[in-house]
Formats: sequence, structure tokens, C-alpha cells
Amino acid sequence: MVALIRAFCLWQWLLLSGALIMPFTAFAAPADVRLLIDVSGSMRQNDPQNLRAPALQIVNELIPLGTSAGVWLFAEQQEILATPAIVDADWKKRLRDRLARIHSRGRFTDIEGAIRAATADWTQAPAAGERHLIILTDGLVDISKDATESAASRERILSEQITALKTQGVKVHTIGLSNQIDEPLMRQLAKETDGWLEIAQDADSLQRLFLRMLEESAPPTTVPIAGNQFTIDEQVREFTLLAFRAQGGKTELITPTGERIRADQPLPDVKWRAELSYDLVTLANPKPGQWRILGVEDPDNRVVIVTALNIEAAPVPNAVMPGETVALESWLTEHGQPITRTDLLQLLNATCTLTPEFELPANAAAPVQVEEGEQPPAPRLAPTQLAMSFNPATNRFAATLQTQTLIPGVYRLDLVIDGGTFQRQLTQRLKIKDKPLTITYEQQLPSDIVPFAAILLRLAADQDVLDTLSVSGYLLARGPNGWSEVVELPKGKRFPLLIKIPIQRPGDYTVTSHFIANRLSGDMLEIQPEPCNVNFEFDAPPEPSATPEAPLSWGWLALYLLGGNALLGVALGLTWWLMVQRARPAAQDVIAKTAANSAGSGKRTSRS
Repeated sequence: MVALIRAFCLWQWLLLSGALIMPFTAFAAPADVRLLIDVSGSMRQNDPQNLRAPALQIVNELIPLGTSAGVWLFAEQQEILATPAIVDADWKKRLRDRLARIHSRGRFTDIEGAIRAATADWTQAPAAGERHLIILTDGLVDISKDATESAASRERILSEQITALKTQGVKVHTIGLSNQIDEPLMRQLAKETDGWLEIAQDADSLQRLFLRMLEESAPPTTVPIAGNQFTIDEQVREFTLLAFRAQGGKTELITPTGERIRADQPLPDVKWRAELSYDLVTLANPKPGQWRILGVEDPDNRVVIVTALNIEAAPVPNAVMPGETVALESWLTEHGQPITRTDLLQLLNATCTLTPEFELPANAAAPVQVEEGEQPPAPRLAPTQLAMSFNPATNRFAATLQTQTLIPGVYRLDLVIDGGTFQRQLTQRLKIKDKPLTITYEQQLPSDIVPFAAILLRLAADQDVLDTLSVSGYLLARGPNGWSEVVELPKGKRFPLLIKIPIQRPGDYTVTSHFIANRLSGDMLEIQPEPCNVNFEFDAPPEPSATPEAPLSWGWLALYLLGGNALLGVALGLTWWLMVQRARPAAQDVIAKTAANSAGSGKRTSRS
């Protein structure tokens, strides 16, 4: 009964919502999205089926009405495929009719000129709405046969254009379509402007990547799909189903009344566009109720709706570090204006579902039983749901996402507001970056080549996050018998950095570390990696031999002293005796000479 009353109240509210919106609430400024599509000659190899056209068609069909958008082709020159304007039915038709103009005949790849052309009408100050520039390319900056001219153009992008884009408040999202792209340039453009970087492994993945870029720049309002089923309410004037499938596969729609809709059986008010790997099905005035998709369940399937009742959400950062918190916020709008009836908004439920879009290592998941000859499914983490509470002060739903326990990788965030009789969903993405400074440890045991043991440490720093020259700190190694060694890391070291700590004895060793560094944004970051425990088992080198000391005997000591003194006395006496014996003949000679001199002197006296 409570659910029925709640649904009735919400239904009455939806009928009268136009009168319930505060008249002074300003319309939300629409996003301004510009797309640049590379048509250089190398695309003949990298996109031989010209899958850029169906990828752009997804953007054209799903981009929300009211968004400002423009599309350019570029090679050595630029060609406007869709003039920047507010997206409406006529804008979409013009772009749809021009998709065949996408080619692969260009001679060069003038990325600098393309950026200049697409942003020429943007003022220096950021606009009220967000600005997004999406660049698809498969090559390097190439404007001339003279390599120095191309190098100068690349340098201008990195210096002048990035500075201008940041001043204009532009987020640059880049898509690389080969292993020949200038990935450092593409990464720098995205990183400096808080944009998103995607590397397409092949042209087949372009459709999904363009969908993700659309959801990063101008996310459309959708309804959730669960088990290939979705619910359409009476407020929906039109919906477009994007259903991915394998080539040769088929998609069918089952209406709430059980009627089947297929590509080869068109019905009034149904537009079915079948491409190699997906179907786009648009229905005007769809029947309310539960619809079913007959086909492959795919996480990138979407049901985009056209309705006066939409969901909006505060932008989330493209990437955060582990441990940082992310503020989530969503709200309902009617004809672009936020709904402010607190008493009715409190009847709604809001959630955010986090779905990891990365595969876990094979050893990180439980084994799965599969039939012989079949490949086991890629291990993935299960989605988690976070409740969002209503804040009557802002008339918005909010939650704080804690990232301490999240594994680094890309997560899809599906924000849903559920009113019982309707659901509105908006999709965003968030990347949890790996730790900005990581340490890997390797154990080196003694061998014939290296005769000593050691702990080998490799320090790696994320140059997209840290000013690597500012990193300083220390590592402390502790081992058996109180052994320890400190390795200081002065500023200015180049990364990756290799450190070797020699080990003399077997046993258990622990290495702890503590570092301080500056982010690229300028604020200081304290980093304390997890300790490492290493056990060494090897034959220790022999200890140097030592003669055992005999216990001290006072009797023998006295005997040694007496004997020593006696020997010393004998030596002194003998020395005295020898000296006396040597001195005696000399003395006798002196006496004899003296006597002789005396006698001679007497004779001389008598003669005289």
C-alpha cells in the first residue's frame, strides 16, 4: 500500500511538475563538444573498413538535444562536417547525411591546425558550460616533408596551445588508433587539461570508445538495463537502443505487449540502423512498461531517452589517487531546470553502482569450472552499490566515495534516481590510479657469478602525478642480530631508480620506507609504501678463527714476573761487566802513558 501511495504521489507530481519548479532557477548551461576526425592516408591501413563513420553515428544518435557540438575532418587541411551549433533534429540529420564524407586520402596530419580550427570561436574565458575537445588520430604531428617544421608544430602544441586550452577551460580527450601515434603528446594533452586518453587496439573498438568519450563530455539520460530488460515510463517521448552484437548476430525487441520488433520487420515510428557490430533502434512514443532485448547482454548497451524529466550529475575527476575521496551528486531536472519540491524529492531513492571495467590477474580470482575446449571467462570484480542520501538544503542526492580499498583501474559509475514509476540513469567514469611511487623487491642469492646476497629494490614514480625531481626520503632495512642499514634518497634522483642492499647473513629481513614529494599541482604528498619482508636461506661464510683465551693464573703471573726480572738483572749485569772489561785496557793505557810522560819530564829537568 505504501508503494502504491508513493507511486501515485510521484505520478501526480510529474503531471504538475512544470508548476512546481522554482521560477527563478536558471537553465543549466549545455556542454560544448568539438570532435576532430583524422582522415590522413594512413587510415587506409588502420581503419580499412572506415569504422570511424559508424562510431561517429553513435555519437550523433545519442548526444543529448540542447548540447552544442561541431565536427571537423582533418589531414593537411580541415573540413567542417557539422558546423558548431545547438544539437537538434536538423543538426543530427545534416551530420547523418555527411558521414559518407569520412575518407582516408589526406597527405599529412596537421593536429595543430585542427585544434586551432575547432577552437577558433571559443573565447579565452571559460564558458558557463563545459568545453570538450575529442581528437581521433592514428599518427604523429606531420605538416610537411621537412621534419623540422613538424617538430616545431608539435612544440607549439605542447606550449602555446595547451596553455590556451587550459585558459579556455577545455578538456581534451584523445583517442589513438595505432601504435604509431605520438602517445606522449596525446597523454600530455589529456593530462594537462583533465581529459581522458584511450588507445584503440583496432578500429573495431572505436564504437565503444566513442560512446565512452560521449559519456565523458555530454552524457545522455538513460534508463537502466538489467538482464536485457528495461522499463519505459509515460514521460518518455522517444528512446534509442544501442545494442552491440557479433557480426552476423541479430537483435530483437519485445514490447510490453509481447510484440516483436526486428530489423527486417519495421514498424511505424521505428528507425532501425544495423551496422557491422551494433544496432541503433529509435522508437517514437514507445509504450510504457517493461521491454526486453533478445540478443547478447553487453555492458555497453544503452537505452537513451528523450524526456522532459532528466537526471544530471556533478562532474567527477577523471582520475584520483588511492585514498582520495570523490564527491558524488545527482539531481532531477524538468525542462532543464532543477526540481526543488523537497517533500516530493524525499520520496525518491538514489544510488551509484561501481562496475570495474578491467580484468583481474588470473591468480587473483577463484577458479571457474568450464567445459573442455572452452576458454574461462576473464575474472572481474563484482559491481558494488553505494546509497546516496537526499540533502534538503540543495535538493540533491549526495554520497562520498571512499577509494582506499578500490583496486587501481577504470570504474563505470551508474548514477540512478528511482521514483518507483520511473528510473533515470547517467553514466560517468572514474580511474583509480596506482600509487604514485611504487617499490618492487627482488631477492638475490649468492652464486658463482655474484658471490654475495642482496635485496634489489626498484623505485618507480608516476610522472603524471609527481614532480619526480622533488622525491626524497629513506629506506630502512633491518635483519638478524640487530643489524640495520639506512639508505637515504636525496632530491634530484632520476626514476626508475635501482638500489642494492648487501646481505651478509641468512635470516629474516624487513624493509620499510618513507618518502615526501610534490605533486605536479604543487602541494606536498607523503608516501609510505607497505613494508617488505624477505627471508634469506643460504650458507653463511665461515667466521674468522680466534685462539681461545686461557684463564688467568696469579701464580704463573708471579713466576713470569720474577723470571722476567731475573733475566733482566742478568742482562743488565752482563752489560755492565762487558762495559767494565772494555774500559779497563783503555784506562791502563792512559796510566802507562801518563807515567811515561812523567818520567821523561824528570830527565829533562835534571839535564838542565
